Amino acid sequence: MYLRDNGYGVTDDSLKFWNEHKNSIGKITHVEVRFEPLFIDTDRDNIASEYNFVAFGYEGAIFLSGCNCGYGGTGPNGTAKILAELGLPIEKARKAMVQKTIHYDALTCEVK
Repeated sequence: MYLRDNGYGVTDDSLKFWNEHKNSIGKITHVEVRFEPLFIDTDRDNIASEYNFVAFGYEGAIFLSGCNCGYGGTGPNGTAKILAELGLPIEKARKAMVQKTIHYDALTCEVK
C-alpha cells in the first residue's frame, strides 16, 4: 500500500495525514527525507506535487509533501517530530533536520 498526502506541501496537513495513516503500512523500517524532492507526482490537470519525505513499512510506504529537511523551518520540524515519534531522541532529530538528506533506520534508531 502506497499512501500520499494531498501534495500541497503544508506541514500541518502532512502531520495530520501521518497520524491518520501511519499504522496502515505496518512496522516502519526506515525513513528517507531530502531537501530536494524524492518523488514528483502529476495529477490529471498536470499539476505537480513534490514529496520530500517517505516512510517505508513492511506493508507499504507513506509519502509526505509537507515534511522535509535542510533548514530550520516548519517542514524540517515536522520531520523531527516524526523521527522522535519513531524512537530517535529529539536532540538527534533536531540535529538531523538541518541535513540536506536524512536516512533513518527505524529498526536500529540510527541516522545516516
